[in-house]
Amino acid sequence: MPEGFKKLLEPFLALSNGKRLVVAGVALASLLAFAALISIANKTDYRPLFAKLTTEDAGEIVKKLKEQKIPYQISSDGKAVLVPSDKVYDLRLSLASEGLPQGGGVGFEIFDRKNFGMTEFVQKLNYQRALQGELSRTIAQIAGVESARVHLALPEKTLFKDAEKPATASVVLKMRSNRTLREGEVQGVLHLVASSIEGMDPENVTVLDSRGKVLSGNSPTDATSKMAGVRQGTQRAFEKTEEEKLQSLLDRVVGSGKSVARVSASFDFKQVEKYEERYDPESAAVRSEQRSEEKGGITTTASGVPGVQSNLGRAAAGAPGQSGGGSKTDETLNYEVSRSTARIIEPVGSLAKVSVAILVDGRYEIPPGAKPDAKAKYLPRSPDEMQKIEALVKSAVGFNAERGDQVTVANIPFQETTDGAVEPPRWWDAPIVQVLLKNALIGMGFLALLLFVIRPLLKILKVEKPASFLPIPTDLEAAQLIETQKRAHEKLRVTQLELVEKVKQDPYQVAQILQNWLTHKE
Repeated sequence: MPEGFKKLLEPFLALSNGKRLVVAGVALASLLAFAALISIANKTDYRPLFAKLTTEDAGEIVKKLKEQKIPYQISSDGKAVLVPSDKVYDLRLSLASEGLPQGGGVGFEIFDRKNFGMTEFVQKLNYQRALQGELSRTIAQIAGVESARVHLALPEKTLFKDAEKPATASVVLKMRSNRTLREGEVQGVLHLVASSIEGMDPENVTVLDSRGKVLSGNSPTDATSKMAGVRQGTQRAFEKTEEEKLQSLLDRVVGSGKSVARVSASFDFKQVEKYEERYDPESAAVRSEQRSEEKGGITTTASGVPGVQSNLGRAAAGAPGQSGGGSKTDETLNYEVSRSTARIIEPVGSLAKVSVAILVDGRYEIPPGAKPDAKAKYLPRSPDEMQKIEALVKSAVGFNAERGDQVTVANIPFQETTDGAVEPPRWWDAPIVQVLLKNALIGMGFLALLLFVIRPLLKILKVEKPASFLPIPTDLEAAQLIETQKRAHEKLRVTQLELVEKVKQDPYQVAQILQNWLTHKE
């Protein structure tokens, strides 16, 4: 064993067996703790590369990571892939350029792989799969939709139009938590699918959610439901427009964030047609006129023996059957009473009633002489100011008392809320801060090891030299030491004798002194 190593172990070997075990245990525990600290500080920070992946996408991404020899981790549910934090954004761009993740299903990239032995049936089947995959990816881009699945039924085309069956489609949507599709969004999905397939009608598309609820129906009442949706949309659009108009007005008057406006409107969607026919008895117009006139002359009548001559009027003059005559005039006028006819169609969706509710905050003032952290005192607005605000609101919405409109303006204190506030980024998540924290953690661990482990160990290992190592005094030094001890002993003996004599001379005083000492000690 080297000499230097022996000298280093001498203090440790000089300890007892119990102390040796304690020192060895503490040293081993310190080394293990320090090694764990360094391991934790240098541990790779993994961040999600992609989340909510399908099995196919996760497999393709893992395959690419293995090819690039990049470490990765997979979440417990298998839907997320984690990589080192310093490579997240580079890998996202790299994989996106290769079309990953695909979002579930197979798209038109299936035709990138050429197979010359493919039959016509397989080509048609792949084309249908590609259509389904591309439609699923497109629908999944809608806000609130987590994933989508599309099934197409494309029948074969026939020579006769009457024998051809229509194409149909089914769409299953998995929505995010607490999200639903509005009627307009469902109609958008229907028309998207129908427009993507040749000859498909929107009525042949069925949309369901993940719970099996039909979002689009094919019953004859769809026209009525669509009309109801249009009416509701018209009402909501009007209410939203009026609320924005009132809010902008109130913000100028009382300040931003100091008021809330809500509008409720009712519309009359009945379609009314009126036919009106009016007569004016005081004005008349000639409708028709008829005149006939007859002037005087000789009228010959048939007379005599029946025969040809009698019928031809060849009877002799003055013969029976001749008579003289005069003139006659007839005139007929028809008058019509003045009349007007009108067909009136009242507009559909006329405003029937408007109700407006306005909440206005008051003022806050800190009392004079109050502490800096004192809360401000709430001061309500004056009645005159509230009346002016109400008048402005009535003018803005076109208030009509005959129609039954209502406007309510209330003054209440607002409570501060943090709904919808965006959480600011945490400063300790910055990469440079993470590196500094790791280095500081290692430094603090090393300092703690020095102060609380190594330093106490050095104190324990410090051993006083035994008496055998003390230098041996000379004869002169020994004689002087003995003489000094004799003098001290003689002096102590004289002092004891003097003390005894004083006690004998005045024992009462000595007793008092002892009593005072005992009392003071207690």
